Amino acid sequence: MSHLKLTQLCSLTVMCGLAISTGAYGGNESKTNAADAQFNAMDTNRDGKLSPEEHAAGAKKMFDTMDADKNGIVTSVEMDAAHEKVTGNKTTQGEMSSAEKIKVVDANGDGILTAEEHAAGSKMMFDKMDTNKDGFVSKAELTAGHAKMLKKSSE
Repeated sequence: MSHLKLTQLCSLTVMCGLAISTGAYGGNESKTNAADAQFNAMDTNRDGKLSPEEHAAGAKKMFDTMDADKNGIVTSVEMDAAHEKVTGNKTTQGEMSSAEKIKVVDANGDGILTAEEHAAGSKMMFDKMDTNKDGFVSKAELTAGHAKMLKKSSE
C-alpha cells in the first residue's frame, strides 16, 4: 500500500473515531480530549492500554454505528448520515468526502465499505500506532498517532 493510501486510511480511521468520540461531548472538547474519550471507551478492562481485541471491538462498534440498515456494508450516504448523527455537524469544506474515505480502504473498488475492509484498515491502524511494538497501544501512542495522522492528512 502506498504511503499516501496508508495516510488516507489512517485519516479515515481517525476521523471516524474522533467523530464518534466527540459526539459524546457535543463536539466542544479538543481533539486531545476526544482521543482520550475514544481511548477510554475502547479500554474496556481499564488496564491503561488497548489490546488488539479492544481496538477491533471499538472499530466494529464504529462500523455498526455507520451501517444504518445493518446489511454489513457502509455506503457514503450512511457514512455522511452517521457523521451528522454523531457530531451534530455536516462535513466541512476541505474535509475528505465519505466517498473518498471509503475509496481508501475499498479493497475491491466497488465504492462501498464492507465490515472486512473496515476491520483490515483498523488492524493496520493499530499496528502503525503500536510504535514500541509491544502488542498494545497506550493512550500516549493513540494520541501521538492521531496527532501525526491528522497533521499528515492536512498537508
